[in-house]
Order: sequence, then C-alpha cells, then structure tokens
Amino acid sequence: MRSNIKNRQFDFVLLILIIVLSGAGILMLSSSSFVRGSYLSDDSTHFMTRQLLYLAIGLGVMIALCFVNYKIFKRLAGYLLMIALALNYLTAFMGQVRNDAQRWLKIGPISFQPSEALKIGLILYIAAVLSDEKWGEKSKSWTGILTLLLPIGVSLLAVVLQKHMSATIIITFICLAVMIYGGVKLRLFGVIAGGGAALVLAVMKIKPDLFEHIGARITVYGATVFGNTTTIPEGMTEEGLSQIHNSILAIGSGGMWGLGFGKSIQKYSYLPEAYNDFIFAITAEELGFAGVVLILLVFAIFFVRGFKVSIHAGDTFGTLVSAGIMTMVALQTILNIAVVSALIPVTGVSLPFFSYGGSAIIILLGSMGILLNIARQSDYPKF
Repeated sequence: MRSNIKNRQFDFVLLILIIVLSGAGILMLSSSSFVRGSYLSDDSTHFMTRQLLYLAIGLGVMIALCFVNYKIFKRLAGYLLMIALALNYLTAFMGQVRNDAQRWLKIGPISFQPSEALKIGLILYIAAVLSDEKWGEKSKSWTGILTLLLPIGVSLLAVVLQKHMSATIIITFICLAVMIYGGVKLRLFGVIAGGGAALVLAVMKIKPDLFEHIGARITVYGATVFGNTTTIPEGMTEEGLSQIHNSILAIGSGGMWGLGFGKSIQKYSYLPEAYNDFIFAITAEELGFAGVVLILLVFAIFFVRGFKVSIHAGDTFGTLVSAGIMTMVALQTILNIAVVSALIPVTGVSLPFFSYGGSAIIILLGSMGILLNIARQSDYPKF
C-alpha cells in the first residue's frame, strides 16, 4: 500500500524536464531574436520579454491544470472541440493574412493561432470517444468510424482553408496515432485514407489556389538541394534559397563546440525566422554539435518519460490523451529538425519549447499540465 501511495505522487522528474526545456528555449530565443527586435522596435529584448510573458501565462495554466482532474475533459471534450472549430473557421474566413497564409485570429489586442487549440481539442475528443463505454467499440466498426472521421474531416478542412499545411500534416498524424493507440482496426484505415483523399481532391477542385504554395515550396526545396535554381518560381527565389541554404550554413558553421552563445552570424538578417521556425539552426551555430546533442538528449528523456505516463495511466482516457500529447510534441520536434536540416521542404513547423509564439507555448504548457495531472494519478515509480 505504501508503495502504491508513493507511486501516485507528483512526477517531479517530468516537471524538471519541462522546466529545463522551457529555460533552454527562452535562452536561445533571447539570443536569436535580439537582432530582429532591434530592427523592428529599437528594443533588442522585444521578443524575449513577450515570450517571457507568454511563458508565465503558460506556466500558470500548466500549474492550474496539474490540479484539475483530467477526467473532467472527457465530459467537456465535445464542447471544447466545437469551440476550437468555430475559432478556426473564423480564422479561415476572417483571420489575418501573413506570408500568404491566413492562420491568425485577432480579437481586440490579442492575436493567436486557433489551430494550436484544435490539436489538443481533437486529442481530447478522440480519446473521449474511444474510451467511452457506449461509443468506444462502436467507433471501431465500419459504421461507427464516422463518429471520428466527420469531426476530423471538418477540422482538417478548417486548417486547409487557412493554407496551414504544417498543421494539416500534424493533425492528420496525431489523429491517426490516437486512433491506433485506441485500438481502431487497421483495415478501417483504408476507409480513412479514401475519405481523406476524396476531401483533398474536392477542395483542390473548388479552390486550387489553396495548394499552389505547396508545389512552390517543393520546387524550391528540390532546386536548392540539387542546385538547379532556374526551376524556382518567380518571387520565391531569394526567400526560399536563404531559408534552406543559410540554415545548413548555420548548422555546419557551428562545428563541434559552436561559435559561442550570442555569437551567431546567420541571425543578422541572413536566416529568416531565426527566432521561430529556424531557431534550431541558430542553436546549432552557437552551441555546436555538443550542445545540440545535449538538447536532443533532454528531449529524448522527456519523450520516454511522457510515454511512460501513457503506459501507466489509470484509465483508457488518460492513456490516449497522454499518448496523443506526446505524439504531438514528438512529431513537431522531428519535423522542425528535419526542415532546418534540409531533409524535407519548409513546412512552417515550430520547435516545441523553443520557437517564438504565444499560442504555441501557452497551449503546449497547458497540455503539459494535463500530462502532469495524468502522471499524478498514475501508478509508476516517480523517482
């Protein structure tokens, strides 16, 4: 009995890993953003101070959710998903346009990306359905699968309309992962793939312009990697080349030990989005191979610890929610590093805990609060 009580204590190891990643992220953001901050507002700490505010809010949300029983989200999952969907469709038709994408919704002085909330909303909804006594088994049948596919399809349409391809990819894989974890039969994924393909073809037929940027980015990537710049679409040459080429240059110039913290060259307007999507390249340039390996090691320990929570969760809902959250963070981390390393075309995926952005860090830390809550109610050795 004593062992069981001890195992149900707070997971301070997981909390420390979250704090370490958040601290490393804010340090690298302060270094990678001061040039851009000075240029935009004559304040080199502009982005760092804003991110510290977002981080403080996110930590507050995380602490609050640590002590709110996660099981309440099983009852609220449908409502939370509807709210997230409403915000995403508002964004698709009334959102702010930046870099030819309509991903931001502005309400008063606050601007945010609702797609971040949609990710966690879908995780909670799918987990709630698959863990429900009545709908759990029905949703794994040929007819009941629509209980999952309809909300997922409507969600994907919302982000496609925003020209948010990275969110479309991430949401697709998160949903598939949670359904696999939940026991949806593999043969049903043929139906899912067919439905997804039909949705894409229908949208391409109605609004082909929504997919033009994808082909352009693939062309830029291929041309940059293989050196044939004549195939790059007009208007994308400078930006496309600088993103991929300077990212590789930053990573390579870091060497074993790096140029030193704060001494990056590429952040001086050579590498676009140095404090956002390409912050990992600046990290490699300043901290070198040794520093990057250390950060990746912390990420790896965090992933192992997070998935351990899922394995030992006290109920099916907790298992699926924690697995979905960890899949979301792991997938975004892998995709971001693949982009900055020129392994895949640029997709606009941020690096969890590191990249600048209020919506991303607040939702991320909020999901960490849910994960810590599940861990607190799970029976496994915490030390």
